[in-house]
Amino acid sequence: METSITTVVTGVETVTPGFIRVRVTTPPSAWTTTGRGDEFVHVEVGAETIDTDGHSARHYTVSRVLSDGFEMEIAIHGDGPGANWAQTVRPGETVAVSEPKAYYRPPAATHRRVLLGDATALPAIARILAEASEDERFTVLIELASMDDARELPSRADVEIEWRLGGNGVVPSVMEHEAREIVPALLAAGEEPYVWVACESKESRRVRQYLRNEAGVPLKLLRIVGYWHFEAAKALAAWEALTDEQKDQYMAIWREDRSDEENWIELEPFLRKMGV
Repeated sequence: METSITTVVTGVETVTPGFIRVRVTTPPSAWTTTGRGDEFVHVEVGAETIDTDGHSARHYTVSRVLSDGFEMEIAIHGDGPGANWAQTVRPGETVAVSEPKAYYRPPAATHRRVLLGDATALPAIARILAEASEDERFTVLIELASMDDARELPSRADVEIEWRLGGNGVVPSVMEHEAREIVPALLAAGEEPYVWVACESKESRRVRQYLRNEAGVPLKLLRIVGYWHFEAAKALAAWEALTDEQKDQYMAIWREDRSDEENWIELEPFLRKMGV
C-alpha cells in the first residue's frame, strides 16, 4: 500500500504548448526526495479507470524539489485524466500524492551518460542535466511530436543534445534507430556509457532488446523504462485477458531481490509468448 500525502497546489504554469508545471507544498517531514533526477510520484487526478500498471493514480516526474514541496510537469497529450487535471487544477486545491520513486542510478565509476527519451521523458532529462556535475558528459536524444516543446536545458556538465521529430503516438518512433546510431559509436571509441531510456512501453522494449542482445551493453549500465502505453486500453485489455495462472507467472518473474533489468531477461520472452 502506497503512502498517501495530501499536498496543496500553489502554482500552475504553462511551460511549452505541450507541458504544464504544477507546484505543490507538502506537510513538514511528510515527503522526502530520493535525490535522483528521474524521481516521480503517483498523483490522484480523479481517474475512474486504472492504468496499465494497475493504478487509478497517474505518475509524473518531480521536475524540481523545493524547500517546502516540489514541482512536477505533465505532458499534455490526448484527453486522459492526467491531462485534464493539469489543465483545470488551480492554486489552493489539494491533491494526494505518493512518496517518490526513481530509476536513474549511474555507477559512480563512470561519468559518460546517454539519455534517450520521448516527450514524456523531457522533464526527467531536464532535471538530470540541471543536477549533473561538471565531470559528467552526456549525449542526449529527445523525440518530440512538435518542436514547439523544445527548450533550453542548462547544465554544468558537457552536454550534446539532439532533438528529433517522431513517436509520441503521432508518427513512428526514431528511438531504436537513434540508439543504433549513438551507442555503438561510443562503444567503438572505448567508452562505457550508462544508458537511460524512457519512452512508450513497446518502443522501450525494442530499444532494450537491441542494447542488451545486439550492442551487448552490460545490465549494470542500462536503465530502460516504459513511461506510457500507446493505445493503453488495448494494452490493459490484453493484460486482463490473461488467466489468473498467467498473471501469477508474471508476478513470480518480477522479483524484488534483483534489478528490473535482470527481471526483464525473463519477462520479455514471457510477455511475447502471452501476446502482451
